[in-house]
Amino acid sequence: MDGPARGPRPAPAGGDAHPAAARAASRLPDAAPADPRHGSATLTPHLLRHLVLVAAGRGCDLGPALERVGLCGSDLELVGRRISYRQASSVIREAIRELGDPGLGLAVARRQRATSWGLVGFALLASPTLRDALELGLRHHGASGSMLDYRLRAVPGGAAVLAAPRFSDSVLRAFLLEEAFGSIVALARDALGPCFAPRAVSVRHSRPAYGARYEQWFACPVAFGAREDRLDFPDAWLDHPLPGADAYALAQTVRLLDAARARDRRDQDLVQEVEVAVARSLPRVPTLARQALARGMSERTLRRRLAAHGTTYQALVDSVRLVRAEELITTGDLPFPQVAARLGFGDTRALRRAVARWFGTSPSALRRSPAAPVTGGTPAGTPPCTTSR
Repeated sequence: MDGPARGPRPAPAGGDAHPAAARAASRLPDAAPADPRHGSATLTPHLLRHLVLVAAGRGCDLGPALERVGLCGSDLELVGRRISYRQASSVIREAIRELGDPGLGLAVARRQRATSWGLVGFALLASPTLRDALELGLRHHGASGSMLDYRLRAVPGGAAVLAAPRFSDSVLRAFLLEEAFGSIVALARDALGPCFAPRAVSVRHSRPAYGARYEQWFACPVAFGAREDRLDFPDAWLDHPLPGADAYALAQTVRLLDAARARDRRDQDLVQEVEVAVARSLPRVPTLARQALARGMSERTLRRRLAAHGTTYQALVDSVRLVRAEELITTGDLPFPQVAARLGFGDTRALRRAVARWFGTSPSALRRSPAAPVTGGTPAGTPPCTTSR
């Protein structure tokens, strides 16, 4: 990742903010902490892996886009690797722009197979019925690198998968829904055969110019401008036995998935606790020792737990500052000296250096930008990019 030494020199993670910045910030009205989860490395790279393959098939190399967010192509094949929403969304935006295809989500979905989802995919194939497979998939969707949240709702004559964005991101909303619903259908056809089709698809966005691709892929009625994003299945398909059903294989796979989810949740909860503590304390940054004491552990243990999640305390501090900077600069007209004070920087020069490193532009240009920037810096949870493992 872009190490702290290459950026500006804000207060170190082990000490207080610059005294002048702290005094200035103390005179500013309170503001709710920005959501630092954009920068937490909590996603598996499955989606990006298939996006890179689709782009390569069209003669487009996304290697530079990966490098700009601190990733290597080999990272996407590394078991246990985690990336952040910020990293993934940045690469997706660049891919859409480079390929000139706003319907790229459907293309990424169509190339996926059950095995593309790793352990989750094998568990789906071993499930007794499609209904069982859907319930299991939604319970463990985090292990498949999903960037949306899901729930299963019973409806007359069947059930519906409802999707909701994890963050407000209108630029990527259609892409994420197309990839999500499209890949669910791809996996169902992988298990049940090409004749499978859902009962209906509903999406909240308006019909795009490439709307015909929806009908072609889903092979069912598609409603645009709907009240919610949902994928409906009839009972006849939900209760259809899967040809690969195997109770023993399913139990083995679910055991591995449950253990991995518990481990990931424990580490993720710790990371988010630390991030929230930093966000609430800005412009002052608690020392690592203070963070460890608040959680009843030693500095060494906290450092080791963060490292196991692929991050460091300084990386988390950097991520929180990045998210807060983007919020303060792009959503209001707060003077830049006050923005610098809220972030714990000693002056606006430090703010300019940080914004240039994180976003590849100046604070003034970032504020004038009509769309959310494509982040150039490396978010929290991103270890240095290496080519050998």
